[in-house]
Amino acid sequence: MSSSLGSLVDIRGGGTPSKAVPEYWGGGIPWASVKDFKSTEISTTADSITLEAIKNSATHLIPAGSIIVPTRMALGKVAVNTVDIAINQDLKALIVKDANKLDQRYLLRFLESKSDFLESQGKGATVKGITLDVLRDLEIPLPPLAEQKRIAAILDKADAIRRKRQQAIKLADEFLRSVFLDMFGDPVSNPKGWPCLKLENLVSKPITYGILKPEEFVPNGIPMLRIQDLTQGIIDTASEFHLVSEKLSCQYKRTILEGGEIVISLVGSIGIVARVPYELHGANVHRNLGVIQLKDSSIAEYITSFMQLPQFMQILERVSKGGVHKLLNLADVKEIEIPMPTLDVIEKYTEIKLHLKGLVTKCESAKKELIFESLSQKAFSGQL
Repeated sequence: MSSSLGSLVDIRGGGTPSKAVPEYWGGGIPWASVKDFKSTEISTTADSITLEAIKNSATHLIPAGSIIVPTRMALGKVAVNTVDIAINQDLKALIVKDANKLDQRYLLRFLESKSDFLESQGKGATVKGITLDVLRDLEIPLPPLAEQKRIAAILDKADAIRRKRQQAIKLADEFLRSVFLDMFGDPVSNPKGWPCLKLENLVSKPITYGILKPEEFVPNGIPMLRIQDLTQGIIDTASEFHLVSEKLSCQYKRTILEGGEIVISLVGSIGIVARVPYELHGANVHRNLGVIQLKDSSIAEYITSFMQLPQFMQILERVSKGGVHKLLNLADVKEIEIPMPTLDVIEKYTEIKLHLKGLVTKCESAKKELIFESLSQKAFSGQL
């Protein structure tokens, strides 16, 4: 048995109070936008408004326990608000009509499982959005309420495990960042006076971008890396990559990967950096990614860490004309100046980094992300 989402929930929109009225802002009511989707729960927001703003704008007070989804930007994300909030026009609140028919946590996990679908439905030349009909027409399986709660509980536990893994990776990253700054100093001020080289002088071939017009998914095709495949500075070789034909990939021989390259996002969320695993030899990249192949592979981990520091965005501002926008030009990337310590210091840092990465790998012996995704898919196809 299933029902359309529109028959099971009330959908409420939001709005933005006038910025020209100071009395509307800084009050005690949390006001959410897509930037507040940092997890599947929204308990605090970057901005807040007053009751007067609620009375005089298109936003509404959304009761705690509602499901919040973006319909413009950040498509595919979903969260539940743990406190009463107001939302902007890019978000919609889904309020369950009958709690005896549809469990809130079950709905949250169902919408998570439809993340890729919702993202694929986005329309728009620059900023992608979906219509309310996309949400209303979603067919949601409706097993008995007790079964819904069982499924939600299983997925909640799997998600908790996934989050512990993410926390372990975050702690490892923070430790490694501390080691980097201790050994090499701040890369912006370069207090240790390391000589600097432009990135274009460290590469073995020109820095370039990938496939301009990707085709539809091709079964058994060539993996094509996209920005969303660069998660927390890591490219997981077990991810479900978009696959393109070998013929199309060969048209972009310049970005066919050997493994070990550094890739950087050039559009939208610019400056996201990861190193390509050697297991992805033969894969290609989307046009939104730039490929950096270094002459000396022994400095690759150092350069990758350098480009993953928060301070790297300041360095991008130095080389970008007019500051960092939504587009990073390859000409700007080539001009990035990188402090170059002596090789013995770089090698010592690389040893520490690889050892730490090995420990993280052992901690995630089971692919927790894949387990969660697999459970989620099974749950809503009646297999769990």
